[in-house]
Amino acid sequence: MMMKFFKRLLSFGIRKNRRFNVREGVYVIMENSFARNQISNISMGGLAVNYEDNGYTLGKGSYELKLVGNHRQKVDKIPFKRVTEHQMGEVLYPYRNIKRLGLQFEGLTRVQRTQLRHFIADQTLGSA
Repeated sequence: MMMKFFKRLLSFGIRKNRRFNVREGVYVIMENSFARNQISNISMGGLAVNYEDNGYTLGKGSYELKLVGNHRQKVDKIPFKRVTEHQMGEVLYPYRNIKRLGLQFEGLTRVQRTQLRHFIADQTLGSA
């Protein structure tokens, strides 16, 4: 039992891509949605976003999203898949159903990787 705990603990510290906190006003717009959601953090591998659950759910398939930053900087049609989703604390949002969604980018082209690298450099504050 204790060995499982230590293995799990070690897996948290190792990330393939460095995560960065995002400036205020940097949003993600997901496929088939007009809602803009503030990005919490981002890396070359994916992002995390908090959103108000209104009943719209993403399946296990692949989708596309758009990143929109300050000064109208944007990256379009980024393929992604959902990897995590969990309820945020009810203490922070007692009357709203807020969830955190973890998304993993998939199959980025060379141009998209370059655009994403510039987006991260321009729209982030520092390591998460």
